[in-house]
Amino acid sequence: MLLLLCSVAFVGCAHRPCQVLGDLFGCNCVSKRPQPEFQDMSVQIPVFDHTMTPDVDVDGYTLQAIRIAADDLLKAEPADLPCGEKQVSYRYRALRKGDIIFVRIEFKPENCGRTVGMLDDGASYAIGVDGRILRRELDGG
Repeated sequence: MLLLLCSVAFVGCAHRPCQVLGDLFGCNCVSKRPQPEFQDMSVQIPVFDHTMTPDVDVDGYTLQAIRIAADDLLKAEPADLPCGEKQVSYRYRALRKGDIIFVRIEFKPENCGRTVGMLDDGASYAIGVDGRILRRELDGG
């Protein structure tokens, strides 16, 4: 019974009081993800319900396709990369047609404090919902 109580009450809990209670009951209450060392409590998280109009609404397959295309075109985000080679310096657009997501990636010079873009600064992808790159067209290539 105690094991059932622990598994129901403390699964996935990441808060310190929950961890203490879990320890008292002999339960392992380990968060699956590390929690931020500091949380800014002045930041108010909005309520995401049916009345809210988000800036962007992306389904999981589209997010996966954008991530696959970004990782294919650009390296991950090590701190030593110049601004023009970081994923955050690009604009991502996606269009889903059935089981294929088309992704367009273009350099956004404003993100690097520039006003002019680079030559051959982007790519277009066709990515299946299974995660396979079906086609890649690099600018200037």
